[in-house]
Amino acid sequence: MGNYQPKQTFKHEKFKLELYPYAAPPENRFENNAALHYGADFNMEYERSGKQTEKIGLIQLIFPQNKLFPHTNPQKWNVDNRQDPNDNSINMNPCLYSKDNILVGNHSQYYQGRYTRFLSPTKCWLIDTPREFGIPFDQTTGKFGGIANTKFANYVVQLENGKVFNNGIVWGYSFHQNDKDGSKFDVSVQDIKSCQLNKTNEHLDAIASFLKTTREVIRNYIA
Repeated sequence: MGNYQPKQTFKHEKFKLELYPYAAPPENRFENNAALHYGADFNMEYERSGKQTEKIGLIQLIFPQNKLFPHTNPQKWNVDNRQDPNDNSINMNPCLYSKDNILVGNHSQYYQGRYTRFLSPTKCWLIDTPREFGIPFDQTTGKFGGIANTKFANYVVQLENGKVFNNGIVWGYSFHQNDKDGSKFDVSVQDIKSCQLNKTNEHLDAIASFLKTTREVIRNYIA
């Protein structure tokens, strides 16, 4: 379907990922300022069993190549949230991905009109459609000399007490120019792996920076 590549699905413990990679090469890769437009449309879901009463939601951290939002630091871990926290409370709820009642736009062929997040006691999910630009292309050979790689991490938050589960996941995707046809790009998806927030200082620092506090304060909010 256009610049989308075939759907890929992954499952790791209580997390499930549905992913549609996206790569739009430049019409002319020999032109000055030619750029690869790349990313994905995806649904990340977490589901737990048993009788539950407290709502949960997902935090998403992103390690992008581009400055996606005003507070984004390229090539570093960031809380994937368009807005800075609007209060001074120190808990994990402001880090939750997206806001209630926000719909995916018509740029997504697979999730248009869907809510960007869902919160409940037993299941939560988020839908994201990140896009970045990769440069440069060599004007003589047309070879891509940039980096087209994006990494993500996801953690679960208990909304009632604002604490975050220690066990999360990391994953990502990267695009590589096809060896035989330079006008095409192939995707590699990093398998979902477990991570622990209390042992991942880069993630702790990203959350602390977003909430304008310290790594040690964030440790107090790990469930």
